[in-house]
Amino acid sequence: MPLIVAPLLLVTACAYQGDIDKPYTQKATWFSYVGGDDIRDRCAPGITEYRFVYNAVYDEQLRTYEVTGTPGGPAKLISRVQVGTGLKSSQISVSEPLAQFGWEKSVTDLTSVEVSELEQGLKETGAGEPITKGARLRSDDFYWVSALCYDGAFVFNGWKKKTDGFDHLSFMPFLLGHDATQIEVNPFRDVGTKNAARMHQSKAEKQKHFDLEVGDNGLVTGFSFF
Repeated sequence: MPLIVAPLLLVTACAYQGDIDKPYTQKATWFSYVGGDDIRDRCAPGITEYRFVYNAVYDEQLRTYEVTGTPGGPAKLISRVQVGTGLKSSQISVSEPLAQFGWEKSVTDLTSVEVSELEQGLKETGAGEPITKGARLRSDDFYWVSALCYDGAFVFNGWKKKTDGFDHLSFMPFLLGHDATQIEVNPFRDVGTKNAARMHQSKAEKQKHFDLEVGDNGLVTGFSFF
């Protein structure tokens, strides 16, 4: 799978260093986790490390998938799902806004053949090259990101939904099919004019919304409306 290396344009305030299962860690380092900053830092020859994040409306459901192994070999897949309550911002604790959330996690061993199947899906999607620069990813909508390290090269992409959802992402069926958390996927839907009205909503309503923007080969920054 052809991969190229390019610098991250702008790092986020808090770098992710592990423990995404802890609510405080997620709150402080979410942009860095989504951007795969830690994967970029340790990416080296002989390493396969992939991270995928599916934002199915941030306060409704998040799904993450982490694959670790060696090029051409078997790997381990960690699937995580966080089901939100859809609470209004006025009902969320200011000191611990993620306190109501928690991750359901499963671990699956992947054979080298299964890893090859996943990588074929990545090739078909074009994920081996940074092809999504400029994509604006809204937390109150549906999107996928991938942060991939393959044998020393790092590539980041973020995909917005299309009218038919995410049929253009060939890797998605593999990840969802090997997810052993037993939590159903939040059904894709068109959020319609809900997003267009954001700028006219109250500060409380905007509080849980933020945007991410894809740069040359990573996240440029996050835009928060706190």
